Amino acid sequence: MTTNNPTITHSRAVDKSPVFYGWVVWAVATLGMIATSPGQSFSVSLFNDHFINDFDMTRTTVSGFYGLGTFIASLSLTWMGRQMDIYGSRRIGTIILTLFAMVLMSLSVFITGPLTLLLAFFAIRFLGQGSLGLVSNTAIARWWRYRRGWVASLAIVGFALWQGIYLPLLRTLINDFGWRATWVILGATVAVIVLPLWWLLMRDLPEKYGLLPDGEAVPVINDDTPAPPVIDDEDNWRLREAMRTPMFWIFIIGRMIPAAWGTGLIFHQVSIFAELGYGETVVTETYGLISLMTAGSTLIAGRIIGILPRPSWMMSVQLGGLVLASFLAMFMRESWMLWVYALLFGIMMGTAGTFDGTVWADVFGRLYLGEIRGFSSTASVAGTSVGPLLFGMSFDTFASYDAVLWGGIAIALVPLVACLFLTRPRRRIPLPLADD
Repeated sequence: MTTNNPTITHSRAVDKSPVFYGWVVWAVATLGMIATSPGQSFSVSLFNDHFINDFDMTRTTVSGFYGLGTFIASLSLTWMGRQMDIYGSRRIGTIILTLFAMVLMSLSVFITGPLTLLLAFFAIRFLGQGSLGLVSNTAIARWWRYRRGWVASLAIVGFALWQGIYLPLLRTLINDFGWRATWVILGATVAVIVLPLWWLLMRDLPEKYGLLPDGEAVPVINDDTPAPPVIDDEDNWRLREAMRTPMFWIFIIGRMIPAAWGTGLIFHQVSIFAELGYGETVVTETYGLISLMTAGSTLIAGRIIGILPRPSWMMSVQLGGLVLASFLAMFMRESWMLWVYALLFGIMMGTAGTFDGTVWADVFGRLYLGEIRGFSSTASVAGTSVGPLLFGMSFDTFASYDAVLWGGIAIALVPLVACLFLTRPRRRIPLPLADD
């Protein structure tokens, strides 16, 4: 990817668009985020009991396989981010979606026991939750700059609202057609709807098409000819530069902890709610509430993140939501507590999504955003691999989730406090921008 004045590429889709094409990218990327659903923990949580019963496995074993598959999947996301920097969101996203659809449809016959279940977990976590989520979020961040927080929050709202519809639908599909046929339906949906739209409409950096982020007017030179847009005026950090800063590592830790404990709460939500005396219907209803709360908190976070004196404060809010939700998860035996739990969990998820869609690009620039977001995604996905296992071990060892919940509360308080005092980093030894 060239950082000097690029040769402008003409695209019929971009040239004929009646609106700033960043909105088209936003719509397609939001659809891509929605398409990650089969690889997300909230989907797998509805299959868990079937895996346990059909293959005579313990909850810890299933959680361990899920965690191991997720961890292995996370190791390639930094590499995947670099491929996005080189080849662009359109090509890489198309490859990911093609493979993801094929994998989902094959799971109906592929999963036959513990080993194939492990491989299935790796595939859906790498392609769905990891790579597809990464390419979708990064695509939006590259087309927007000053309105990035608001636009990213709108995408997260769409994803959150979709979850409220999707989970009851998924439960119905599993109950009516069986868990194996459900994988085929999910894969076919990705192949028929999402894949063609991504290939036809997704585009890479706006500067490549003679545009600027946010639809800003392109400056002209003396003869009234538009000047080719460049992005060298941004503070673009390479990954190795960002890794020299304390803020980067506190952000990484602050994203890993909610990823781990949040995924644990979702992955074992059926069991957690059963321990408190609730059935599956209450689980899906509460998750629907969480989706609504996530949507609302995301809109608020998207509006205020640009005016916060320190972007790290958004992470403090996210960690605060996790701490309070984890505490409440041990005691919510009255219906009003479910509403409060949904609100707190929604705040955690909404601020986390807004943070990922905004702060990394705001602090470290757009040019090498793929490798930076790839590394942060590796850390987050690695966190999601640990959480379900810790929750499963807590339940199998103590017949309760209280131990792991108290542990998460204690650990989360450390980056929560640190983020209150973080300041924007400055380069000590600037590295030259290099062509990729």
